[in-house]
Amino acid sequence: MSTLIEKIASDEVIDKAYQWLCQKREHYHPNADVWQVRRWWHDKKPLIQGQIRSGHYQFRELRLIRGEEESFEWWSSMDALVLKAITIVLTEHLKPVLSPRCFHLAGHGGLKGAVREVAENLSENTFVFRTDVKSYYASINHSILMEIVGKYVCDEAVLCLLWGYLRRFVSDGGDYIDITEGISLGCPLSPLIGALFLKPLDDRMALLGCFYVRYMDDWVILAPTRWKLRKAIKATNQVMNELKVIKHPDKTFIGRIARGFDFLGYCFSPAGLGIARKTVERMVENVARLYEHCAPSERIEAYFQRWWRWVKGGFSAQLQSFIQDIVSLLVREFSFPDHYMCLSTTCHWSLSNLVQ
Repeated sequence: MSTLIEKIASDEVIDKAYQWLCQKREHYHPNADVWQVRRWWHDKKPLIQGQIRSGHYQFRELRLIRGEEESFEWWSSMDALVLKAITIVLTEHLKPVLSPRCFHLAGHGGLKGAVREVAENLSENTFVFRTDVKSYYASINHSILMEIVGKYVCDEAVLCLLWGYLRRFVSDGGDYIDITEGISLGCPLSPLIGALFLKPLDDRMALLGCFYVRYMDDWVILAPTRWKLRKAIKATNQVMNELKVIKHPDKTFIGRIARGFDFLGYCFSPAGLGIARKTVERMVENVARLYEHCAPSERIEAYFQRWWRWVKGGFSAQLQSFIQDIVSLLVREFSFPDHYMCLSTTCHWSLSNLVQ
């Protein structure tokens, strides 16, 4: 039987990772390193496979890319390829031990699956506890994480690669920063690691037998009685203390379902499923920003159409109708028509349907 490190270095996995890299970085600048990797791939492939098998592969320094709203760490193309290969192998290896209630993992239903699951179980419960972890990726403790990983991954060569992925150093305008806590945003391996780190919480909720849905670090617990909800909250607090993470104070809601609550961009109440106010606010802000920057009407229209498909996609016709009613009320409240006079007839008609 092949070891995990041999699977990571195999032709099948490396070729899959290479195809992923080519697709993800096909629009990169002509001077980007991905084009050198592609030009000399037949020479580089056996070298990288040998380095992985021998345990000599070392991740390079990362570059910190600062955006308007957030910053992320940029991995070199070769490092990104290796991380994708690790992800492919570990995803299959860890699949039997990861909770089916963790919906952000491939094959577990995704965001819309999590939303549907919550909406379908509201009527059977009375109380809700909804929260997420504050600065989740940045607050993951490396020692605690590797202790969890070590329970399911025994290959020392793979563990060494994972330590290299965690204990990285980042170049920020000439300054080099050693990272001693947290995982990398925008890395193909991070969603899997993020799912595994909260496995102790998944296991505790499974033992309690309460309704539980998690999407990365956002989760909802529904309970028929106040006593069961308190028990679930106590267990959650214990696990979070053990993992040395804290709840986000602005995104935590505890109370009756009748009061309504938001989760993953949607709002839930006894009346049914709707779209969260913040989701519409963000859409209005983005369209206004595009308009202020003199974006072509086709670009604004394409953005709105993508947003609208995302909002209603994955739901039944009845839920889509209810969501459209909620969006109509919110769009009218935000005076959205002022921002779309430049749009084409098709998009103008779509928005008019929402605000009439």
